[in-house]
Amino acid sequence: MSNSLNVQICDSLLNVQGFFTESIKKVVYNKQPQIHFNLRKLGHACCPQCGMRLKTHDIRTRYLKHSSILLTPVILVLNLRRTKCPVCGILTEKQDIAEVNKQHTKQFEEEVLEYTRELSNKATAKLLGTTISTVYRIDKIGLENLDKSLISKTPKTTKLSLDETSYKKHHNYTTVLTNQEDGKIIDISKGKSKNSAIELLSKYDKHGKFNHLDTIAIDFSQSYISAVSDFYADHYIVFDKFHFSRIVNRKMEIVRRLIQKELPEEERYDMKKHVRWLILRRQKNFSQHHTKRLQELMLVNQDLYKAYLIKEDLLSIFDEELEANDAEERFTVWCRMVNDTNFIPFKQLAIQIKKRLSLLLNWFKYRVSNAKAEAINNKIKTIIKMAYGYKDFDYFRLKVLQRCGYLME
Repeated sequence: MSNSLNVQICDSLLNVQGFFTESIKKVVYNKQPQIHFNLRKLGHACCPQCGMRLKTHDIRTRYLKHSSILLTPVILVLNLRRTKCPVCGILTEKQDIAEVNKQHTKQFEEEVLEYTRELSNKATAKLLGTTISTVYRIDKIGLENLDKSLISKTPKTTKLSLDETSYKKHHNYTTVLTNQEDGKIIDISKGKSKNSAIELLSKYDKHGKFNHLDTIAIDFSQSYISAVSDFYADHYIVFDKFHFSRIVNRKMEIVRRLIQKELPEEERYDMKKHVRWLILRRQKNFSQHHTKRLQELMLVNQDLYKAYLIKEDLLSIFDEELEANDAEERFTVWCRMVNDTNFIPFKQLAIQIKKRLSLLLNWFKYRVSNAKAEAINNKIKTIIKMAYGYKDFDYFRLKVLQRCGYLME
């Protein structure tokens, strides 16, 4: 090969500047094929310290993992010249391909971070022809270095979301702070307590990231309400209507079970099998089949049918384009009406609504929800499944921010 082609292989194919390719050969190492690129630095041998031109004293060879071609690992065989300088002594010529005492190049580290952004560590190791432990070590160190500048990469936002999600069995939760504007995770912290939320809010608030905050969407968690209230006024809090719907459906489920207990065993089984999902479905999403079954329920069980109508009457408040004052009146009427029934779960819900009505009405002013945060939670679950779980929470946090946050910006 001509010298120009030798240099082009380094510049274009290997993305290595200042070297030329002496030879390319395929070898078998530990029963695995590898492609070895023998590289040597351009120019004459010089003392790396004083720059004096000298003869080559000897050659120091380094084997560096660099990339892969068609699932075959690419190894750079770096032939570095050593010079014997009368002033500086015996020194090895400088290179910026890899750091001292590392068995891989800087580009290899960058590729690992890019691949692990989409793939599991196991798949990345197979693709690059290395071990899973090597990928884990490079990935973690690289993400920790990026984490040092995370706050500076995080944009200022006006809409936040606070939510919790499980990251491990046995009730191990994490608090997730999401930017509602672009749906990316700002940061996560261990636990779902008030301190977990305060840790996140204070970390970014003191750097002025939330100076122009309009809303924080949260669920009915008292811990999060208390944490947000410590930092911001109550008008920033917006209860998510989807979480509220879930709470209402849980109350509906309890009512169904209480009514079900009063029935004979055969009717109890039939109700659980055929009625359970019907009464959790919104009436606006009914098909003809569902409408027919609801009419049958009206004839079979008046109490359950009445409970369903009460549930629908409450949730329908969010379907209408109401102002906060009108919505307050509708909630008040609903709570008064429920108190005249025998449905204890709905009476308990009415007490909760009265207690947090002012915060609940913020939704009708700002109309923001935790929908993006819920979608992010599904991504987090996918990350956990790909890795078959995480023992190290710090590494789990970095992986979440790598794939769903601003860490790789």
